[in-house]
Amino acid sequence: MRLRSHWESSSTMLVSAVSTQASSALSLQTFSRAGPAPASGLRMAGAAVMMCALTRPNLRRVTVREWSAIIAFGVVMAVMNLCLYQAIDRLPLGVAVTLDFLGPCSLAFVMAKRWRERCCAPIALLGVVLIAGQGSGVNLVGVAFGLGAGLCFAGYAVLAERVGRQQQPLSRLALAVTIAAATTAPWSLRALGELNARTVGLLLAAAFFGVVVSYTCDAIAAARASAALIALLFGLDPAVGAIVGTVFLHQSLGVPAVVGMVLVVGAGVAVSWMAATDTRRARGGEVAPATVGATSSDAAIDGVLEAR
Repeated sequence: MRLRSHWESSSTMLVSAVSTQASSALSLQTFSRAGPAPASGLRMAGAAVMMCALTRPNLRRVTVREWSAIIAFGVVMAVMNLCLYQAIDRLPLGVAVTLDFLGPCSLAFVMAKRWRERCCAPIALLGVVLIAGQGSGVNLVGVAFGLGAGLCFAGYAVLAERVGRQQQPLSRLALAVTIAAATTAPWSLRALGELNARTVGLLLAAAFFGVVVSYTCDAIAAARASAALIALLFGLDPAVGAIVGTVFLHQSLGVPAVVGMVLVVGAGVAVSWMAATDTRRARGGEVAPATVGATSSDAAIDGVLEAR
């Protein structure tokens, strides 16, 4: 039974990773007409409409304290996506996603209590140096935007955990996505006159796959698997991003960039796995769902799972 649960969770997370990276690839095709920032905002607007239609949040049941967390979550979400789309515009998709992935991993490094977890930080740093190295031909402005997205991702993880603890977390997530859409509205409105039917269709598809499908898959997987397994499966995102970028976007990666990606993802997965395993042992060996709030470094991964 446990093997079947792990297989189902792994399959679900793979679908989530493919959906997320497909969303980025679809959005990238709109950059020439809309631009990275407007594309990010318009994707958020489409996602907000879809999420609110599906969850129908009741505004009267949201407290002032909950609103403060939701608004902060939405603003951070908006800035994170703006930075990520600027990075995707300048970097291969796999590299941009790897730098974004570094954010919650860095939070895990900072919160780590054991030396073996902290030892993973220099490995990840070496990976970033290799990715940003001149030999890999990577745009340094894009690297800066990718690291900025990662920094926001760390804050996103913390806020996601808080919002995820509220009643009806998916409806609260829909409100946060709406806040993100409102935050990016200045860029979105500026590009409305440049849109055509193809661009609108691509952005709506990106919103559907990157939000509706991805969030649903994450929720299903998190309810069935342990945090340790989910932490391991999170390493699929950069790998899938690299594959999607190579096959569908015809992007090429230098050897230093590939090695750097492996180091960053490996270090992040390792520290998350060790933290989640330690938490499970502290609970007497029970396999806790990944969505359960936790302290220590696995809180970063738990937070992301509440709403990626």
